[in-house]
Amino acid sequence: MSQPFVCHVKWGTSDPAVLERFLSQLFGWKFQAFAPGYLMYLPEGGGVSVGINASTQMSPGGSPNVSIRIEDIDAILSKAQELGGRVAVPKTMIGNGAFAFINAPDGNIIGLQQL
Repeated sequence: MSQPFVCHVKWGTSDPAVLERFLSQLFGWKFQAFAPGYLMYLPEGGGVSVGINASTQMSPGGSPNVSIRIEDIDAILSKAQELGGRVAVPKTMIGNGAFAFINAPDGNIIGLQQL
């Protein structure tokens, strides 16, 4: 049996359209309707899929902590703020890279990782 690995990440939100718009504009992800109240981004060539689940039982920020690997953390932090997000944890250097956390407009927390 192969080693287990993360294959899918799901954020719950009471307003899927807000989170979809933010993630699509920030990272260029194209979501599609997958099931009632559920949107999915399936990366070309494989990789971790991303879901947005309409839920009144999950509070923003109560979803898993997920980090997105990016090339330019400063540019993404700036763009996130332009799109209505805010910096929750500022850029922090770690070795040869950096991390930060942003809040999406719906309140969900998204990690950023630059290596």
